[in-house]
Amino acid sequence: MFDFLTHDMLAVIWFFLWCVIWGVYFIADSFSLGAGLLLPFIATDEVQRTQIQSSVGPFWGGNEVWLILAAGGTFAAFPLVFSKMFTFLYLPMMLLLIGLIARGISVEYLHKDENPRIQKAFAWGWFIGSLLISLVLGVAFANFFKGLEIASGGVYTGTLPGLFSPYALIGGVLFVFMSVTSGALWINVKTEGAIASKAGNLAKKSALIVFILSLVYLAYSFVGIEGFTTNYSATPALYLLPVLAVVGAVLSMFFAKKGRGFPAFCSNLLTLLFIVESGLASIYPYMLKSSISPDYGIDIFEAASSHMTLSIMLGGALVFVPIVIIYQLWAYTLFKEKIKET
Repeated sequence: MFDFLTHDMLAVIWFFLWCVIWGVYFIADSFSLGAGLLLPFIATDEVQRTQIQSSVGPFWGGNEVWLILAAGGTFAAFPLVFSKMFTFLYLPMMLLLIGLIARGISVEYLHKDENPRIQKAFAWGWFIGSLLISLVLGVAFANFFKGLEIASGGVYTGTLPGLFSPYALIGGVLFVFMSVTSGALWINVKTEGAIASKAGNLAKKSALIVFILSLVYLAYSFVGIEGFTTNYSATPALYLLPVLAVVGAVLSMFFAKKGRGFPAFCSNLLTLLFIVESGLASIYPYMLKSSISPDYGIDIFEAASSHMTLSIMLGGALVFVPIVIIYQLWAYTLFKEKIKET
């Protein structure tokens, strides 16, 4: 299968797919993370908590498929990267896992018991899980773009505090606020009544914060991160990615201010997508970039699996990824009605 493609060509294809899958995961999961980040603060009673949970409930599990695809694709296509990530970033990965578990349990069990204390506990569990997921992923990917302290021989010399550089913290906060904006706009679009109005008003403020943070983050990336512009200088068309990210942030602000929730929601998703892809475009051909020396980084050709493995996986991706997309589109169509106050 795909014998006409060389191993290096398959590695490049899979790097492209890896970038796309991660981008889709971020935009797909952002609104459920944002809903969790907002739930304890904007839902004043059980009715509003139920509205928020019902707006997310049918979709969040399907959106997690993209995270499984991203992690599974990394494991199968680039096993060396997968092993190094869990070695270098063991504690952040554990925090991510805890966040995923806390969010999943809280979303599903929020209204299984009518006890107000239990509902409040699960509401805060959803918040904590969502905060961990969005913050850890934001900090982690900022470090991937900046480069990890990988020395000769693939030895990691960094420390946990070293992962929280100013650039990484800005990235983490930006991802949190992009999720908040996505969640607020989703609640505004999918619900009716007081909760929709509160979410819409909050989105006007958070969209402005996202715009400001996006400008700071992108400026820091291009000016303050060594080697970030190398691929952009070689392929100027890549500059379209950060430009589209800024355009998305501007449109999100504009539409949110006008009270047009759905266009604002889509614009915020574009900002999130193109910020992620702007960073991923800067690291090629490396998957784990070294901040010590480019020669110490792990590139896609070194990390890639065998020709047979990459070929079989590509065939599977061409079959099953469209199925996932069709299923999710069907789910969004099936549950398209707004959640009313009851």
